[in-house]
Amino acid sequence: MTLHNNTAGREERNGQYQGPQAVIYRLCTVTLGVCLTAGALLAQESGTARGKGVMERIGPAKSEVVKFVPRFSSAYREGTGSKAFTWLVLTEKEPPLKNWMAAKDRAEARRAWCEKEMTPWVAVKLDAQMKVDLYFLCPANGAVNTEMVNIANGLDSVVVKLEPRSGERLKGTLRTGQGNCPTASGADAYCTPTGDYGFDAPLSK
Repeated sequence: MTLHNNTAGREERNGQYQGPQAVIYRLCTVTLGVCLTAGALLAQESGTARGKGVMERIGPAKSEVVKFVPRFSSAYREGTGSKAFTWLVLTEKEPPLKNWMAAKDRAEARRAWCEKEMTPWVAVKLDAQMKVDLYFLCPANGAVNTEMVNIANGLDSVVVKLEPRSGERLKGTLRTGQGNCPTASGADAYCTPTGDYGFDAPLSK
């Protein structure tokens, strides 16, 4: 599996990141206008996702911005106790869940599907306390970008909010971005939002 750590080479200044990654996010802001909706609506049906965002595709000469508009969501658990993890996956195309669940290496199965079908996805790895551990993005080429959670003035770069008492489903929102530029009312807000999604993901067994 090819992993690119997008946290490398970043420096935070005044709540915003500098370096090569900053160019991609500024490009999103300038060329795509309002890249994201003001707020993702919650998905209304099990297995669905809504919202839109962008991700970086690293090329041999330069990087480019890839739009991402998920329609499907899925989730599954691995491990037990303090070593348990929950995976949340959003995709544009309907994923081959049975094949993924049967694979010995599920992460590799997702990566290979991204490459073969040339379709993007994002995946959030949640720890035993359902807090974000890692964030993965595949920009439709099989090269998986891995992001750790960065905190800018109290705002996490990846935020998952789950509805309580949703049973064997994960229902909620996923928001991603860089920096913290509070609104006029003082509420936290990303300086550069990169993802705003709603999901209703059944937990596979």
